[in-house]
Amino acid sequence: KNLITAISSLNDQGGANAIEPSEDGILVCKILRRLPAGGICNTVTEGIESSTNLGFVALPSRQSSTFAAIRRAVESDLDDDMFPSDEKGRKRWKFYVPKLGPMSVKQEGKIGPALEFLKSTTEDVHLGNGTASNPLKVVIMDM
Repeated sequence: KNLITAISSLNDQGGANAIEPSEDGILVCKILRRLPAGGICNTVTEGIESSTNLGFVALPSRQSSTFAAIRRAVESDLDDDMFPSDEKGRKRWKFYVPKLGPMSVKQEGKIGPALEFLKSTTEDVHLGNGTASNPLKVVIMDM
């Protein structure tokens, strides 16, 4: 009887690696640079497939980390020579949201948690869930 109960409980979990939405932890983001316009781009995977990997950043919370927090992590953790800058040395890039386009710096702190927002904008299974084994793919574009 105990064996049947144990097997039943495993079947109800939805998978061995299922992560509960209520579970929080470190948000790991793979930072991708969107390649210049002109290339053919699938609307579902827009920006993710046609990009180059710049590296990754880690933030304290998968549930609450915003794009503003990701920007701070990118600017402090990744090498400066990976981003174009203006004559005053300011880095000139924006987040690119699949199906929506560039995000303004003003929107970065207002939109809310980045993982939740990006998941709401695309059905791309390659977006990631923000764990180290399946990082959230965050696309940026040069300005």
